[in-house]
Amino acid sequence: MFHLNSYTTMKAFILCLLGFLAAHNGQAHAGLHNVQEAYHTAGSDLKPLKPFQLSLFPMLGTDGTQSINYRYRTSINMFAGINGGIEGFEMAYFANINLGPVEGLQLAGFGNIVNGSSRGLQLAGFMNVMRGNAGGLRAAGFMNVAGGSKDGLMAAGFMNAIGGNVEGISYAGFGNFYRRDFSGITVAGFMNTTGGEAEGIFVAGFANAYNDVSRGLMLAGFGNFSKDLMQGTQLAGFMNTAGKLQGLQVAGFMNIAGTVEGIQLGFINISDTISGLPIGFLSITRRGGLRQFEMGVSDALIASLSFKIGVPAFYNIFSIGHLPLHDELAWVTGYGIGSHLQLSETNALQIEAHSYQLHRQDKWWDSAFNHHLNELRVLFAYRQNQHVEWFAGPVLYNQRFRDNEALILFDDLRLAPYKLFGRERSDHVSEWWAGARLGVRWILR
Repeated sequence: MFHLNSYTTMKAFILCLLGFLAAHNGQAHAGLHNVQEAYHTAGSDLKPLKPFQLSLFPMLGTDGTQSINYRYRTSINMFAGINGGIEGFEMAYFANINLGPVEGLQLAGFGNIVNGSSRGLQLAGFMNVMRGNAGGLRAAGFMNVAGGSKDGLMAAGFMNAIGGNVEGISYAGFGNFYRRDFSGITVAGFMNTTGGEAEGIFVAGFANAYNDVSRGLMLAGFGNFSKDLMQGTQLAGFMNTAGKLQGLQVAGFMNIAGTVEGIQLGFINISDTISGLPIGFLSITRRGGLRQFEMGVSDALIASLSFKIGVPAFYNIFSIGHLPLHDELAWVTGYGIGSHLQLSETNALQIEAHSYQLHRQDKWWDSAFNHHLNELRVLFAYRQNQHVEWFAGPVLYNQRFRDNEALILFDDLRLAPYKLFGRERSDHVSEWWAGARLGVRWILR
């Protein structure tokens, strides 16, 4: 993060350039003294306003070394010029240097440097630099820098850096960097950051990072990072983080938040405390979540072990088990989702959709043996105590396996004792039947 306090680099450049030019005019001592005094007092009092000045180089013009003591309605600098401020129009082939405020239109082939505030339109081929506030439109081929607050539109090929509060629209090919609060729309090819509160729309090709409260829409190709409260929506190709979420997090891989009052949607969701809804392949929460270890049997499986994790409204199920298949004991791995409804203090209902992948012998995967057992479960639970529940309920099964006569015969693969309905196609068989499941689960705190 940057820190804007004094423009020492700009000062050194101005003093060296003006000292050299003033020496060639026979006014070295007086010129340097006047510039130093004007630099330190710039912006404290408005200089007298004159209608026009023309210069070739700083202090080589119609008003000579006195140009720093006046503001101008029109200032034409053939290469570069310096004055006490502008209220109107100024242009330079290379640079405009102002020791006081600027209001109006400034054009420069390289840069506009203002030791004060600027309001109006600034256009520069390389940079616009302001020590004070910036209002209106600034556009630069490389960067815009303001030590104070900014409102309006700011566009740069590389970056915008603002030391005060920001309101309006900012666009940068690389990044927008704000030291304090932001309100409006900010778009960057790489990153947007702010040290204060942020409110509005934030779009970045890589990341948005905010140190304080954020409100609005955050969109990033890689990640959104909010240290404090996030109110609104975070959308990221990889991950989102927030100290506290009130709204929506959507990420291609991971969402992380301290406290969640809203929705997390991602492959992995992590939170400390949650009163909202995480939806994904795996959701982990320290407080307010659901964690259960379950052992069950059914008419399809000899035995199965499952771990359930998430929140009651939406949880993930990871399973392993065994079943008899063609005179051998096949093993299965499974994944599912479910929802837990507490009917009373001791009774609950769980509705689950689950799928097992069958594995033969010691093979993790066999492309010729693409065999699935899918289940839709409605399980009724009775809580014996705060740690143990007994459950039982009906299951609707679907068995789907490949047609591969070289591997094994159809009749040897079928698990169903009967079928409600089914179909056989050229490459697979799918059959449905009903059964039951029962067991015991341990509630983990």
